[in-house]
Amino acid sequence: MPIYNDFGCIVIDDARIDETCNAYFKWKDLNSYISNNSRRGINMPDAISEPMGCYCLGLHWNRGKEVGDAKNPNNGERIEFKATSRFESDLSSFGPNCKFDNLIYLRFKIDENLLYIYDLKINSEDFGKYPANKTQTIEDQKKQGRRPHVSLQKLFVEAKNLEPDIIFDIRKCKIIEDNR
Repeated sequence: MPIYNDFGCIVIDDARIDETCNAYFKWKDLNSYISNNSRRGINMPDAISEPMGCYCLGLHWNRGKEVGDAKNPNNGERIEFKATSRFESDLSSFGPNCKFDNLIYLRFKIDENLLYIYDLKINSEDFGKYPANKTQTIEDQKKQGRRPHVSLQKLFVEAKNLEPDIIFDIRKCKIIEDNR
């Protein structure tokens, strides 16, 4: 029996965010088990991080064939999310054909069940000018068909002393701080 997966853009309502927060705690339990029995844990699934970002920012989650993880219903911007479950560090990769109008960094503080959201306010063209290493830009590596790996934490949060735009309490399933 075929599985229907072409949903287009989805509005994350109260019922969906509640389901997503419940899934987060299941992921957290599994991640703890694996981390205790292995050298590393498991990545934060986009099926958890992206709906949380969409809910907090009023975006529509892209589950269809359009480019980007989400879409801004007010202006049509294509949004790219990058998430980390390691609060003190991150490493995000970008595909050679990755195009977006805005980049959002989702930083999970799993010991406190909080999500820090940073709207980096940068598109893929401007983002490509940032360094991927000492000799190449992100765009240089993308043109070579490579997937540049960079730390959004270092490039933006630390370098620009950014404060989170939003802090979302996953246990309470609500925004507890909005600095937009």
